[in-house]
Amino acid sequence: MLVRDVMKEPVCVQAEETLDAAARRLKKNNIGALPVCQNNRVIGMITDRDITMRGVADARDVSQMTVREAMSAEILSCFGDDPVDEAAKVMRKNHVQRLAVLDRGDQHLIGIISLSALSGAVSERRPFEVIFHKTFTDHRGHPHHSELMRIAVAQGTKEEAIATATRQFEDMNKLNVWHQIADGYDVISVHVDALGETVEEREPTSEREARILRRAREIWEREGTPESRDREIWGRAAGEIDREDQHQE
Repeated sequence: MLVRDVMKEPVCVQAEETLDAAARRLKKNNIGALPVCQNNRVIGMITDRDITMRGVADARDVSQMTVREAMSAEILSCFGDDPVDEAAKVMRKNHVQRLAVLDRGDQHLIGIISLSALSGAVSERRPFEVIFHKTFTDHRGHPHHSELMRIAVAQGTKEEAIATATRQFEDMNKLNVWHQIADGYDVISVHVDALGETVEEREPTSEREARILRRAREIWEREGTPESRDREIWGRAAGEIDREDQHQE
């Protein structure tokens, strides 16, 4: 049996539409996920869980927050003439429940296939979420993180997920480098334990990178917040931190 024999008609949402518009479309069509499109190109996927966790649960205004801010940074896909077994393997391997179905010729979206329609539901959680944040200090001198954006990545290693998320963060915010507006990021990894339970582990930005971020910001502010020198300042900050560490050894 081929994917095109069991796929459903696709319903899309545009990247710049709001989360409440996406939620209404999910409800109207009684589905759990929408491909996210831009200029007739599929650029991601958003689920009802994405809207709940990144919009409602985080007290964001879903009438203002865009689909682009909550979607998965990647889209996993298959072709209409692929065997259904191959599509199921891709979903299980990447811990997703749905795939976009593309035409093998011009790569346009022709359908959606779900694992539940084949062999029962599995977890929709992406293996990694990268959470970019800004750090503020309260009146007692205690640091607090203010979340700027969460980006989910469905496949690859942790390092590859971070690279994908930082590119997405920079593109969405029109930045040369992500630390122009963020002070750090945390990485949430998702896996299934021996009992079949979904487990989350949160890892903060490394101590070295956090120190470099603080030093780079100090240099940047001391030199009058210059533009287009981010890589230079980051390199100088990294050099200073590494030299300090060497002197302490």
